[in-house]
Amino acid sequence: MAAPKLTPMMEQYLEVRRSLPANTLLLFRLGDFYEMFHEDAEEGARLLGITLTRRNDYPMAGIPYHAAETYINKLLAVGKKVAVCDQTETPQPGKLVRRALTRILSPGTTLGEDQLESRKNHYIAAIDFPARGGARLAWMDLSTGEFMLAAEDHPGALLPVLASIDPAEILVSEEASWITPPPPGSHPDPVLAELRDLLRGRTVTELPASRFERPAGARAVLEALGVLNLEGFGLALDHSALGAAGAVVAYVTENLRARPENLRTLREYRSTTALQLDPATLRNLEIFRSIRGGREGSLLHAIDRTLTPGGARLLEQWLIAPSLDLAELRRRHAAIGAFLLH
Repeated sequence: MAAPKLTPMMEQYLEVRRSLPANTLLLFRLGDFYEMFHEDAEEGARLLGITLTRRNDYPMAGIPYHAAETYINKLLAVGKKVAVCDQTETPQPGKLVRRALTRILSPGTTLGEDQLESRKNHYIAAIDFPARGGARLAWMDLSTGEFMLAAEDHPGALLPVLASIDPAEILVSEEASWITPPPPGSHPDPVLAELRDLLRGRTVTELPASRFERPAGARAVLEALGVLNLEGFGLALDHSALGAAGAVVAYVTENLRARPENLRTLREYRSTTALQLDPATLRNLEIFRSIRGGREGSLLHAIDRTLTPGGARLLEQWLIAPSLDLAELRRRHAAIGAFLLH
């Protein structure tokens, strides 16, 4: 029996669907609803607890347009990526409405106020181990514009900061063989084994290896910051972590269909100027999370008396990388003293 002829709308849907990775759910705007079809509908209905119906013998599930952010938030919370295809013109009777992808949301690129903890930093990170050795890391918080990079000769030096920033999403090269655990009976590198443990339960996105190349990364960073060089940030254009930084910028720009608007600076993290707290120490001292897994009962929860979301995030940043710079510590103490005296 011949397959039923596809409607123009379904052909349009499938064209968009084929352009997306298999692990991304597509929300397709139809009037006052975002609809999901086929496998997306089955998975979306299960994750969201909504009704699964059928249309022309294929699965279908929808969510109201006005409540979309709430449902998207639920999908992101379980690590899914969500592509949003909107109508780009006013519907006309008897005419197929033009539609286009307007954004692809992932755990690391969401910006909705109801999708973020306002008092917590929300990072997306990229990590790379170049063939020539060493480790490169970059991370960004789209909600605040914080943007940092780091390069170390030994990969283990970046484990503490990666564990501390607790990224919602991690970008890696699709050629990153270290992600796959070694066969039983082998002797795995302890640093890579610990890194794999850090990735467990997080959203990990693989990108083409070319995204991590330094020249392309430098161009992407310059364009995002709107500058001709990085001298004003104390960085050279041959900084080895610019490949990872560029991978973050390119991924965010591509998914949001726009350049991040609040990026104003790029800072370098140096392990020599901060106290190194490895993942085991962070867990055992319950710095950010208690032994039960929540923030309540942690050191951060106990000492946080900040009054604004910005202050809470700054406190978290200070705990992520406790400064060893005496001049910086004195500056902070002087600022506190000024508040106490006035």
